[in-house]
Amino acid sequence: MTNPSTAEMTSAGVRRVLWVTLGLNLTVSLGKIVVGKLSGSLSMVADGYHSLVDGSNNVIGLIVATFAYAPPDRGHPYGHRKFETAATAFIGGALLLLAYRVVESAFTQAAQARLPVIGALNWAVMLATIAMNLFVSWYEAREGQRLGSEYLIADAAHTRSDLYVSLGVIVSFAGVRAGLTWTDPVIALSIAAVIAMQAVQILVRSFNVLTDRSVLDPDQISVVVRGVDGVRECRGIRTRGSADVVYVDLVATVDGNLSLRKAHDLADLIEAALARAFPQIVDVVVHLEPERTA
Repeated sequence: MTNPSTAEMTSAGVRRVLWVTLGLNLTVSLGKIVVGKLSGSLSMVADGYHSLVDGSNNVIGLIVATFAYAPPDRGHPYGHRKFETAATAFIGGALLLLAYRVVESAFTQAAQARLPVIGALNWAVMLATIAMNLFVSWYEAREGQRLGSEYLIADAAHTRSDLYVSLGVIVSFAGVRAGLTWTDPVIALSIAAVIAMQAVQILVRSFNVLTDRSVLDPDQISVVVRGVDGVRECRGIRTRGSADVVYVDLVATVDGNLSLRKAHDLADLIEAALARAFPQIVDVVVHLEPERTA
């Protein structure tokens, strides 16, 4: 049911988005690292390294997009979309690691208790970073929805978490100007909590896909199947996959006197009805059983 040409167009679209965001992430990360080191702002340098993590995720996404949309083959008869899910799980792990690093940096800053020298360049770079992150987050989320890419949607969520980090850095700048040495550690711990929460959400979503958690409501599928003329009953409904790519198998009870040709045509009608009702379904396996007679 999957159109190879559509898959190729989706893969090309995902790669295009990732190249754009990779360039933006590298630009803002270098700006924050250089200016942060010159001013002695540990939080700004850490935020710069955080943006490098984003860049590495873009590189991984580019590699994955090359394989995730490849058509099914002998080794992967169900296709390669779980390559993308695995990469999504990697992003969740990267976020958890980032949360740990933020906590570690917070305690280091608290122990040193020294104030960096914050100037106009620091403010300009951080405001530009926020504007860039807002654009990248919006762009990736929009394209992820349009292309049906869970990787882009997850990376957009990751980019939104960057906004909390950047806003925290700006608040720390204000605290530094006020002579408050405790501002950076407190804000850093708050940022770590937000990032960790985002990571858990992404990991849970990936875990559900990798463990074949049910995606669609069986009752809704049953209603559609039983609405097909000739189907007496529907049971044994199972679904798996992700929100945008769903695989279904089910058992449909039909008249036992149907010829093989008519039974085959009925199975095609069931598949077509499900495809119309649930566009995210890419494959349906219909097992026909004869109606039991008393």
